[in-house]
Amino acid sequence: MEFDPLNYPELWYFGQPRVPCTYLDKRDYVYGSRDKLTEALHFLESNMNFDLIVIVNSPGAALIGDDVRDIAMDEIQGTPVFTVETPGYSRDIWEGYSSACCQIIRELLPDAPLPVNTGTRKKVNILGMSIFHKYYQGDCREFTRLLDLCGIDVSCILCCECTFEEIMGMRNADLNIVVDTIYGMDAARLLEEKYQIPYVSCPGVPVGFSAAETLIHQVCSLLNADSAAFVTESEKSRARAYIYLSRLNSLTGLPKGVKFAVHGTCSQCYGYTAFLIRYFGMTADCISVLDPPGANSPPAPEYEELCRLLEKTSMSGALHKDILSTDAELVFADGNIIAKLKAMHRDFSGIEISLPSMGYTDVIPKTHLGLSGGLLLCEQIINGLMFR
Repeated sequence: MEFDPLNYPELWYFGQPRVPCTYLDKRDYVYGSRDKLTEALHFLESNMNFDLIVIVNSPGAALIGDDVRDIAMDEIQGTPVFTVETPGYSRDIWEGYSSACCQIIRELLPDAPLPVNTGTRKKVNILGMSIFHKYYQGDCREFTRLLDLCGIDVSCILCCECTFEEIMGMRNADLNIVVDTIYGMDAARLLEEKYQIPYVSCPGVPVGFSAAETLIHQVCSLLNADSAAFVTESEKSRARAYIYLSRLNSLTGLPKGVKFAVHGTCSQCYGYTAFLIRYFGMTADCISVLDPPGANSPPAPEYEELCRLLEKTSMSGALHKDILSTDAELVFADGNIIAKLKAMHRDFSGIEISLPSMGYTDVIPKTHLGLSGGLLLCEQIINGLMFR
């Protein structure tokens, strides 16, 4: 009989093979969760070979008042363990992710740095990628590929398909690359403070050819690496995109002037908006930022760059428009927003850039970042305009 991941029978996994769970019930909320958590930890330690155990304390369990960290330290002896508190899910997802990454660096990594890397190939860590990004697998592969062209190895992509050994080896990197500042900047600053590892970032996620070129050239300059192979690859990607875009433009005049909307974090909004305006010549109808600056906090650099770009192109009004009132021809958003607009019978093509998804299954890893991401966006935009 073939393995069925939807009928996973192992104790504490409740039909799914990925993350064990105690599944507290009403009795546990009255009498406490210590017994159930202790039983689960003993089972996992005895039957599974873990390098690290992380306990995420849910809001309901937090209300009981059990000291989950104390319980874990009492019951687990040979495996590193730490807890992540999520009281009331009261913060945005990127704040929780960033906090967890910093907790890993503080609690797991020893204070002493590893010996300096003396190899011929430089090593980098990539920060700010997470499984919450829609195309995280493709994102990881794309930047590993582009850096490899420059003779640079990726030591660790923190909290995104990385191993325990890779996390412990982060201290030996020559440079940290922050791909998405809202997710990775705090970790980069902490690693610089703790191990004196410098970091590099770019405004917004590196969507499109120019953003990828700027970031890779910046990395190569700091590490004294050879970018010749990357330059050749970038020229090939640009040439391929030009073939299809010039054909579309000659037949229809598109995509120049097409109205678009973007709904996402500030990093996403700037990255996508800059590529769509500068490369495709499109017009911003609505830019809906999930994390705008607060009344008592300074705007993020990405937000300032976004404002300058929209002002320079006379599109500042796009920042003040509600995403559900857009009449854009292309909408770059999560699946929920796209579904809502479809339910309102709007005539547009939706391109998902974040989760949750409308349900389309990506079997082959994809990306909107780097050179491959620029090509995929060209494909999605061309088909979105031709078949909407």
